Amino acid sequence: MTIEPIGILLALAGIYTMAAGLSVGVYFLCMCTLLGAAAALILPSLGGANIQPSHFALVFITAAVALRPKTLAASLSCLSYPGPGFWFTLFTLYSVLTALFLPRIFAGATIVYSLARNNEMHRILSTPLSPSTSNLTQAIYMLGSFCCFAIVAGFGRLGGMAIVARALIATSAVCIFFAVADVATYSTNSSDLLSIIRNANYRMLNDGDIEGFKRIVGSFPEAGAFGYTALALFTFVLMLGLESFPARFLGALASALAVALVLCTSTTAYAASAVTTLIVLIFCIARILRNNATSRHLIYVAVCLFALPLLVMTVMLIPAVWENISNLVHATVTTKLESQSGEERMRWNAQALNSLLETNGMGAGVGSIRASSFVVALLANVGILGTIIFFIFLLSLVRSVLRRNAGPGVQQTVGFAAMLSSIAQVTAASISAGAIDLGPLFAITAGLAAAYALGPLSGQKQATDEGSPLFALPQPRGSFRPNVAINGLSNLRREAFASGNGVYRHE
Repeated sequence: MTIEPIGILLALAGIYTMAAGLSVGVYFLCMCTLLGAAAALILPSLGGANIQPSHFALVFITAAVALRPKTLAASLSCLSYPGPGFWFTLFTLYSVLTALFLPRIFAGATIVYSLARNNEMHRILSTPLSPSTSNLTQAIYMLGSFCCFAIVAGFGRLGGMAIVARALIATSAVCIFFAVADVATYSTNSSDLLSIIRNANYRMLNDGDIEGFKRIVGSFPEAGAFGYTALALFTFVLMLGLESFPARFLGALASALAVALVLCTSTTAYAASAVTTLIVLIFCIARILRNNATSRHLIYVAVCLFALPLLVMTVMLIPAVWENISNLVHATVTTKLESQSGEERMRWNAQALNSLLETNGMGAGVGSIRASSFVVALLANVGILGTIIFFIFLLSLVRSVLRRNAGPGVQQTVGFAAMLSSIAQVTAASISAGAIDLGPLFAITAGLAAAYALGPLSGQKQATDEGSPLFALPQPRGSFRPNVAINGLSNLRREAFASGNGVYRHE
């Protein structure tokens, strides 16, 4: 096991989080989801497998929850039947079982495209089905996402939904910072300055361009991964802004994320953004028809239906600019499937579906097959049964959020934003994702939506930070009192630290 320099920094932050509580921990976890090109640990014994910062951080977050019985009980309560947490638990357990057994049951029965690991590089190879290190690592990743879902859902039910929302807003701002840093270092030939967050042994595509446009990758190994994360954050921040969440600069932040999505030149980001934009447009129109729309909903509808078409027609009058944009669209959308990458990805999908048939619809086990669509990867890895369970979970999540009538307020705003962000991630993954683990960011937004759907635990009005830890640092002298504000978020912004049975502030 090799501990990277960034892993040491993350370990120190994780230890602090265990003592400080989840009010700090959710910020730590959300920020780590941006470090997609980094490796906290590298495991040569598993073919050079990378432990990403987000999963590394989850070890400390899980330990922090285990040391706080109240939050542990709240997290477990989110997994009960018939809520969405039950179906996510069932999906995770079934997926892990497939990783253990199906590659052995169907060994040699089909040819698969799978991830081959060595200490220098990861490659996709066509081989007969057999157990591999990918079965183990993908199963561990799924268990990590499951823990993340339960922790966020439990913390949200204890009153921490607004804290998680603010952590995701801060993460969005840092995402933009990394995008700017990526472009700036590329333009000045100083990309080595970001090497500390690009230390994983993935293939890094951080210096590519299409038709003269720099492909923004930010802190990720390639543009598609950046686009996936930026889309999730854009959808979340956009919905918060439309629903008047009490935070500053949401409009500017959503606009910056939209620009980053355009400039990342990711086909997946473009297609998924179009679907997400349409869903939000339908939401705003529904608000208008029900006579409960605000000026922000009207502005969004006006921008989508009038301003954007007008902008396109104006650009068409400038031949040089329109030609560059047309070439970009041609390269990233219209001829994408004809490219070498597109043809290769279609072969992956075709072989994955063939493997589904050759395994009698059971799949080859999590981590066995690489595809280029989340839906195809689901079918090929966990079979028809696993796919059905996942979509029952997704349907349960959406239905639970829509059916809960908590009335206008912060919780409803955050719950709807988290639900739509989760849908945006599934949409993007369905276009090009190669594996069935949607990652910690999906687990965070889905857990946040589940927290809203299930409602606060009895007697919880604000984030209680999980009850008393089993060990406690010496507390500073002074007068403390619980933050008991029920309506509004002003007190949450002024918290000094969290511990014990409530969110406290020093007086």
